[in-house]
Amino acid sequence: MGTQLRRVALAAILLTLASLTRLVAGTFHSTDGSVYEGTIDYANEKEVTFKTSDGAFATAAIAELAPESASAVQAWMEANPDLSGVYSVWDQKPSVVRSRVAVTPPQLSSPGFKGLVSLQVILDESGKVSRAAVSKSTHEALEEAAIDAMRKWSFKPAQVAGKNVKARIAISFKFEA
Repeated sequence: MGTQLRRVALAAILLTLASLTRLVAGTFHSTDGSVYEGTIDYANEKEVTFKTSDGAFATAAIAELAPESASAVQAWMEANPDLSGVYSVWDQKPSVVRSRVAVTPPQLSSPGFKGLVSLQVILDESGKVSRAAVSKSTHEALEEAAIDAMRKWSFKPAQVAGKNVKARIAISFKFEA
Protein backbone atom coordinates (compact mmCIF):
# COMPACT_ATOMS: atom_id res chain seq x y z
CA MET A 1 0.00 0.00 0.00
CA GLY A 2 2.88 2.38 0.75
CA THR A 3 4.23 1.99 -2.80
CA GLN A 4 0.85 2.81 -4.32
CA LEU A 5 0.54 5.92 -2.13
CA ARG A 6 4.02 7.05 -3.21
CA ARG A 7 3.05 6.58 -6.88
CA VAL A 8 -0.11 8.66 -6.42
CA ALA A 9 1.87 11.40 -4.65
CA LEU A 10 4.52 11.39 -7.40
CA ALA A 11 1.84 11.61 -10.10
CA ALA A 12 0.25 14.58 -8.29
CA ILE A 13 3.62 16.34 -8.06
CA LEU A 14 4.34 15.74 -11.77
CA LEU A 15 0.91 17.04 -12.74
CA THR A 16 1.42 20.16 -10.63
CA LEU A 17 4.86 20.79 -12.17
CA ALA A 18 3.46 20.34 -15.67
CA SER A 19 0.69 22.85 -14.90
CA LEU A 20 3.16 25.41 -13.54
CA THR A 21 5.37 24.99 -16.62
CA ARG A 22 2.41 25.82 -18.82
CA LEU A 23 1.82 28.95 -16.76
CA VAL A 24 5.42 30.09 -16.93
CA ALA A 25 6.69 29.03 -20.33
CA GLY A 26 5.04 29.92 -23.58
CA THR A 27 4.04 32.59 -26.02
CA PHE A 28 2.42 35.78 -24.79
CA HIS A 29 0.69 38.28 -27.10
CA SER A 30 0.07 41.99 -26.71
CA THR A 31 -2.81 43.93 -28.23
CA ASP A 32 -0.40 45.72 -30.61
CA GLY A 33 0.73 42.41 -32.12
CA SER A 34 3.99 42.04 -30.19
CA VAL A 35 4.86 38.47 -29.23
CA TYR A 36 6.90 37.47 -26.18
CA GLU A 37 8.38 33.95 -26.16
CA GLY A 38 9.79 32.66 -22.90
CA THR A 39 9.04 32.35 -19.23
CA ILE A 40 7.57 34.80 -16.77
CA ASP A 41 10.38 35.99 -14.53
CA TYR A 42 8.42 38.34 -12.26
CA ALA A 43 5.37 40.59 -12.34
CA ASN A 44 3.49 43.28 -10.46
CA GLU A 45 0.06 44.80 -10.97
CA LYS A 46 1.33 46.96 -13.86
CA GLU A 47 3.94 44.96 -15.77
CA VAL A 48 5.40 41.55 -16.40
CA THR A 49 8.97 40.65 -17.29
CA PHE A 50 9.68 37.65 -19.49
CA LYS A 51 12.99 35.79 -19.73
CA THR A 52 13.62 34.73 -23.31
CA SER A 53 15.40 31.57 -24.42
CA ASP A 54 18.62 33.56 -25.05
CA GLY A 55 18.61 34.82 -21.44
CA ALA A 56 17.49 38.37 -22.27
CA PHE A 57 14.63 40.09 -20.46
CA ALA A 58 11.60 41.80 -22.02
CA THR A 59 9.02 43.82 -20.08
CA ALA A 60 5.40 44.44 -21.11
CA ALA A 61 2.54 46.39 -19.57
CA ILE A 62 -0.16 43.96 -18.42
CA ALA A 63 -2.85 46.39 -19.64
CA GLU A 64 -1.44 46.00 -23.17
CA LEU A 65 -1.50 42.16 -23.19
CA ALA A 66 -4.16 40.19 -25.03
CA PRO A 67 -6.82 38.89 -22.59
CA GLU A 68 -5.61 35.27 -22.60
CA SER A 69 -2.01 36.37 -21.99
CA ALA A 70 -3.07 38.73 -19.19
CA SER A 71 -5.03 35.85 -17.62
CA ALA A 72 -1.97 33.60 -17.81
CA VAL A 73 0.12 36.28 -16.07
CA GLN A 74 -2.53 36.65 -13.35
CA ALA A 75 -2.58 32.86 -12.82
CA TRP A 76 1.22 32.86 -12.58
CA MET A 77 1.13 35.66 -9.99
CA GLU A 78 -1.34 33.68 -7.89
CA ALA A 79 0.83 30.54 -8.14
CA ASN A 80 4.05 32.45 -7.37
CA PRO A 81 3.31 34.96 -4.59
CA ASP A 82 7.02 35.35 -3.74
CA LEU A 83 7.71 36.61 -7.28
CA SER A 84 4.59 38.68 -7.83
CA GLY A 85 4.53 42.31 -6.80
CA VAL A 86 8.25 42.65 -7.59
CA TYR A 87 9.41 45.98 -9.02
CA SER A 88 12.50 46.84 -11.04
CA VAL A 89 11.70 50.57 -11.29
CA TRP A 90 11.13 52.53 -8.11
CA ASP A 91 10.58 56.02 -6.79
CA GLN A 92 13.38 55.24 -4.33
CA LYS A 93 15.82 52.46 -5.16
CA PRO A 94 16.97 49.95 -2.56
CA SER A 95 20.28 50.81 -0.91
CA VAL A 96 22.78 48.54 0.78
CA VAL A 97 22.74 48.60 4.58
CA ARG A 98 25.04 45.60 5.14
CA SER A 99 27.14 43.62 2.67
CA ARG A 100 29.50 40.66 2.85
CA VAL A 101 32.38 39.65 0.61
CA ALA A 102 32.09 36.30 -1.14
CA VAL A 103 34.95 33.99 -0.20
CA THR A 104 36.80 32.19 -2.98
CA PRO A 105 36.61 28.42 -2.41
CA PRO A 106 40.02 26.99 -1.40
CA GLN A 107 40.24 24.73 -4.47
CA LEU A 108 40.18 27.85 -6.69
CA SER A 109 42.53 30.08 -4.71
CA SER A 110 45.57 29.59 -6.93
CA PRO A 111 47.58 32.74 -7.76
CA GLY A 112 46.08 34.72 -10.62
CA PHE A 113 42.64 33.11 -10.42
CA LYS A 114 39.76 35.43 -11.36
CA GLY A 115 36.06 34.76 -11.58
CA LEU A 116 32.70 36.49 -11.69
CA VAL A 117 29.19 35.52 -10.60
CA SER A 118 26.19 37.72 -11.42
CA LEU A 119 23.01 37.22 -9.42
CA GLN A 120 19.40 38.25 -9.90
CA VAL A 121 18.17 39.08 -6.41
CA ILE A 122 14.65 39.53 -5.07
CA LEU A 123 14.33 41.73 -1.97
CA ASP A 124 11.23 41.63 0.21
CA GLU A 125 9.41 44.71 1.48
CA SER A 126 11.72 44.92 4.51
CA GLY A 127 14.89 44.87 2.39
CA LYS A 128 15.88 41.27 3.17
CA VAL A 129 17.13 38.99 0.41
CA SER A 130 14.31 36.54 -0.29
CA ARG A 131 15.79 34.91 -3.39
CA ALA A 132 19.11 34.91 -5.22
CA ALA A 133 19.63 33.11 -8.52
CA VAL A 134 22.71 32.93 -10.74
CA SER A 135 22.30 34.72 -14.06
CA LYS A 136 25.93 34.42 -15.23
CA SER A 137 28.97 32.65 -13.89
CA THR A 138 32.53 32.05 -14.98
CA HIS A 139 32.90 29.00 -12.74
CA GLU A 140 30.23 26.79 -11.18
CA ALA A 141 32.20 26.32 -7.96
CA LEU A 142 31.90 30.08 -7.24
CA GLU A 143 28.11 30.19 -7.43
CA GLU A 144 27.30 28.87 -3.96
CA ALA A 145 29.87 31.23 -2.38
CA ALA A 146 28.20 34.20 -4.10
CA ILE A 147 24.70 33.10 -3.05
CA ASP A 148 25.87 32.48 0.54
CA ALA A 149 27.37 35.97 0.73
CA MET A 150 24.26 37.53 -0.83
CA ARG A 151 21.99 35.94 1.79
CA LYS A 152 23.90 37.94 4.43
CA TRP A 153 23.24 41.31 2.78
CA SER A 154 20.47 43.65 3.86
CA PHE A 155 19.03 46.71 2.20
CA LYS A 156 16.94 49.76 2.86
CA PRO A 157 13.82 48.72 0.88
CA ALA A 158 12.76 50.09 -2.47
CA GLN A 159 9.75 52.38 -2.43
CA VAL A 160 6.93 53.10 -4.86
CA ALA A 161 4.46 55.86 -3.97
CA GLY A 162 5.95 56.03 -0.46
CA LYS A 163 5.33 52.33 0.21
CA ASN A 164 8.02 49.67 0.68
CA VAL A 165 7.88 47.14 -2.18
CA LYS A 166 9.56 43.93 -3.30
CA ALA A 167 12.43 44.70 -5.65
CA ARG A 168 14.52 42.90 -8.22
CA ILE A 169 18.17 43.91 -8.51
CA ALA A 170 21.34 42.55 -10.06
CA ILE A 171 24.50 42.09 -7.99
CA SER A 172 27.86 40.80 -9.21
CA PHE A 173 30.65 39.25 -7.16
CA LYS A 174 34.25 39.37 -8.38
CA PHE A 175 36.58 36.67 -7.18
CA GLU A 176 40.36 37.02 -7.21
CA ALA A 177 43.07 34.96 -5.60
